[in-house]
Amino acid sequence: MVRTSFLTAFLGTALLAQAIPPRPEAIAFKPLAFSVPRAGSFKTRLANGIPVYYAEDPVGVSFVRIKVMVKGGSYLDPAGKEGLATLMGSQLRDGGTQKVSASDLDERLEFLAGNITSDFGATSGTVSMTILEKDLKEGLDLFMQVLTQPAFAQERLDRAKDGFRQMMASRNDAVGTIAQAELARLLYGPSHFLSVQPTTDSLASLSREDLAACHARLLHPKNLVVSVSGRLKRKDMLELLQKTLGRIPAGPAAQASPAVPVPAHRPRPGIYVVDKDVPQSLVQFALPGLRRTDPDWHAAVVLNQVLGGSGFTCRLMKKIRSDEGLTYGIGTQFTDGAFWTGLWKGSFQTKNLSVPFALRLLLAEVERIKSEPVPAEELASIKAAIIEAFPSEWGKKPVVVDTLAKEQVQGWPEDWWVDFRDRIQAVTAGDVQRVARQYLDPSRLTILVVGKAVDAEAGDAKDHPGLLKDVAPLPLTRLPLRDPLTLKPLP
Repeated sequence: MVRTSFLTAFLGTALLAQAIPPRPEAIAFKPLAFSVPRAGSFKTRLANGIPVYYAEDPVGVSFVRIKVMVKGGSYLDPAGKEGLATLMGSQLRDGGTQKVSASDLDERLEFLAGNITSDFGATSGTVSMTILEKDLKEGLDLFMQVLTQPAFAQERLDRAKDGFRQMMASRNDAVGTIAQAELARLLYGPSHFLSVQPTTDSLASLSREDLAACHARLLHPKNLVVSVSGRLKRKDMLELLQKTLGRIPAGPAAQASPAVPVPAHRPRPGIYVVDKDVPQSLVQFALPGLRRTDPDWHAAVVLNQVLGGSGFTCRLMKKIRSDEGLTYGIGTQFTDGAFWTGLWKGSFQTKNLSVPFALRLLLAEVERIKSEPVPAEELASIKAAIIEAFPSEWGKKPVVVDTLAKEQVQGWPEDWWVDFRDRIQAVTAGDVQRVARQYLDPSRLTILVVGKAVDAEAGDAKDHPGLLKDVAPLPLTRLPLRDPLTLKPLP
């Protein structure tokens, strides 16, 4: 009885303090107080020059998290050795160390409730560890062995190559993997590293010695950037890092990784079709964009959110999904162009016969945003969504130091994000219209359709007549499927 009376009194007081508004949009919120974390508050350098971003988190969980980011990846794979960096990245951890066998390393980390992972992509890789604070000394020893003394055990390597081969054999099973590879060839040219994929021949040529040589080349202090978070005092953690990561030398085979190569290929605008007998086609499209450091970037961000980047509130989703029911979803984005000018690109799936109609709707929305200023209410809503969602991207300390370290790896100006929200707020309807006219030029489009070609090209003759070739004044070209293991065109 006493408890019920207390609860009633408490709720009554709370309701009196804040009257319930008649509608959700009438709820008043306090202004959002947020400042972007500054890199200088987290950054230091070890004795060998490796940058470290450390976030001391005294109220966090009792885990220490260390991530070493490495500049270098498949763009450095020698011709005929495609897949080398990817395979080296996976076997750095899975293949054990020169002191601890692969199986013993698995068992020890499981006993410690810790985790060490390694992975390499096109331009960079990571070696990460999460370990209980009380086990940090042993965990750091194992981590340093993985990072600096990998064994690349032959048995594990053979197993990984078998898995790699099975993955390659399934390349043509999904329209997504077909489209990803073909769009890269169209945009960057067949010889660019983003277009070149491993084959059975290149995989067979990879040896344990190749992996060791790749590792030795990349293990250079100039290639490493570290992010760390945990409850330890900054001074204590940095002392540990100085005694470990700070003593990594540049070995005799180590090299500072060269700049990521800019593609020399100039895309040929057009509509490209890959024939794949599936119920729904995957449509991907791309235009030349800009880099994040371009003065138009913030207006381009707003433009994209209005058109196709904000989920169910964006125009393309409303028109093509909600109004016409042609797709489950459509999305677009401006890529930030870390190493060269980025893209405006997007994708959706729809019935094969609906492809031409859906593309006509898409292009009509592109023309509308170029010809009509975005209404004030829509513009304000989109900008508010960007500004208010932004702090959540910096919500946790591990995320903060990871973001700052990644910015360093990719060479962006330090503290670039500090005035992001102010610049978004300053974007006008005129800015959006101007960048739309500058960057959304359909005559430069590359459109790729992966689906049942005869249906996608014919379109829906009954309800929405129109051929795919007439969607835009662009040449239409059939592209062959490729053998998934050799990547040679299939007849």
